[in-house]
Amino acid sequence: MSGDDLRAWVQALPARLAVYFTPPSVLTERPPSVFQLRDYARYGTWTYSGGLVRRLGIGWFAMVAMPVTIASRYVEWISQRFTRTLAVFVIWRLVLATPAGPWLIEYALHPVQGFLSWLFL
Repeated sequence: MSGDDLRAWVQALPARLAVYFTPPSVLTERPPSVFQLRDYARYGTWTYSGGLVRRLGIGWFAMVAMPVTIASRYVEWISQRFTRTLAVFVIWRLVLATPAGPWLIEYALHPVQGFLSWLFL
């Protein structure tokens, strides 16, 4: 990188950081689809094509961003309507009343909860 290229890169840095760290307006902008997020991880202009940083970004998307986004979107969808929330609550209570309910909590949900707590806390 030449001196002029470095100077231009440094001068453009504040504007790029402002765009990168400004969250979308959740009241006026539709969220991107998971496929659009995947394509951004693979081909977006957030870094050079190829290389370690791109591979790490794709790995982060696959291991963290995609599962969290999908789970968050389902929670959002369920919570948007009272009847959906009520239906999920009733199904949850019915599952807990079955013999498999305690097993489900102990061996399926607690490990996931523990992993997510380790990951984010």
